[in-house]
Amino acid sequence: MNKRVSFFVDGYNLYHSLARVAAETGSNSVKWLDLVGLAQGSLHEVGGGAELASVHYFTALPEHLHLTDAGRLQRHRLYLRALSAASDPRPKIYLGRIRQQSVRMATASGWCDGKVWREKGTDVALAVALMREAALGLANEMIIVSGDSDYLPAVELLADLHPEIGLRFAFPVGRASNELQEAAPNSFTLTAASYKSHPLPNTIRLPSGKNIHRPTAWEDRAKP
Repeated sequence: MNKRVSFFVDGYNLYHSLARVAAETGSNSVKWLDLVGLAQGSLHEVGGGAELASVHYFTALPEHLHLTDAGRLQRHRLYLRALSAASDPRPKIYLGRIRQQSVRMATASGWCDGKVWREKGTDVALAVALMREAALGLANEMIIVSGDSDYLPAVELLADLHPEIGLRFAFPVGRASNELQEAAPNSFTLTAASYKSHPLPNTIRLPSGKNIHRPTAWEDRAKP
């Protein structure tokens, strides 16, 4: 029986990888990434006629940037619309939230209190979706696109409850985890080339008939 593979994409973990590749290579277009294409292009890692069952994308809109960096918020919204319109099968999108958190930091002159914005809830949502997919028998191979070791308990729980289901990680560039690699030995690392090989179309037609376009800020630039 061919393996049916579901991908679970940790959006912020992947985004930091894409931003790193863009900064190092000048290929800003990697941020206009076709997640379904990336998943399909990774099926050879599973082998044996593996088929794509579903793609799940977990992210949060940076609403806190609406005054300081409205362009970034707008690009994120546009990207979500593009994913929903351009891909087959259509990714399932799960939105977490970004919350302000108080922190205390040590500096050369003493302790300093401050506040930071952090994404919340998407890791839990990913783990729940993973277990739901397994419980319903919708896939027999799971791939988590992330290098966040917080997912280790989900790996262990899946192995306990569904030992017949395989799980591996697709580590984004620069986000590999030795701890996760040890827990899921069949894991693999994505490459900058895999990002560049799977862009969304520059122009995408929405069901309404309106066209949306890749943001100009995500166009490639010459590396200095």
